[in-house]
Amino acid sequence: MTLRLRSGQAFSWTRVAALARKDARELMRNPGAVIPAILMVFGSLFPMFLVVFLVPMIMGQTLEQSGEFAEEAANAVGRIPELAGLSGNALIQTFLFHQFSLLLLLVPIVSGTALATHAVIGEKQSKALEPLLATPISTIELLAAKTLTPFLFALGLTWAAVSVALVGAITVGEPGVWRSIVGPRLFLLFGLLGPLVELASLQVSVIVSSRTSDPRSAQQLTALLILPVTIAFVAQLMGLMIVGPRAILLGAAGCVILNAILAWLGVQVFQRESILTRWT
Repeated sequence: MTLRLRSGQAFSWTRVAALARKDARELMRNPGAVIPAILMVFGSLFPMFLVVFLVPMIMGQTLEQSGEFAEEAANAVGRIPELAGLSGNALIQTFLFHQFSLLLLLVPIVSGTALATHAVIGEKQSKALEPLLATPISTIELLAAKTLTPFLFALGLTWAAVSVALVGAITVGEPGVWRSIVGPRLFLLFGLLGPLVELASLQVSVIVSSRTSDPRSAQQLTALLILPVTIAFVAQLMGLMIVGPRAILLGAAGCVILNAILAWLGVQVFQRESILTRWT
């Protein structure tokens, strides 16, 4: 399938897919890039299971009996529709699942960043990118290909983390908790906002990676995207705000604009002539 770009050059999804498959094979041969991304899944899930299940189990009493989070959960009923109809320990567990679900947004950001920087800087260090830049592949095709494989891999990890959280809710949660978790907020968070946030982090990673040879520098700059998620998570725990469907939609709209700007900026920055001159 081909599309005609404004420059007159045909955009070929066939070339993009072929390059993305090559990146996927190289990624599978490099566990050093994959393992940290997988570990991020467990790192994002641990605080949720610690607070919701392990601490009450160790203390020998439910969250309702301890009185923790009861008032916050009751106040959130009007702003999180999925909490309606719940009470007691089930209400508190569902509320905490929704609170800690924001941490799962770190999975696509961190894992996608690590994989994207490897896709560009790794090829630079192995001298495999220069021959690619000398081919007829367009800049936008190259950017799309370098983003596609990390995007799909990180998205799969994100959905795997959500699935593990749901399995935990089904296995050890109160009856009905998992049904209350599966609702509009969950789909908006991980079906809309999550992929858009991930795409933004990937584009920043590719842009920065094209201008540096140090993976840590690229990852540190992209890590700035973690700050909004962290701030929203902490604000929720402190009872200062609730990230409901409306806030998620507003965040998604902002990410659409940000991604459009980053896509334009990426094409401007990723000039193959200057990169070849700089890297040779």
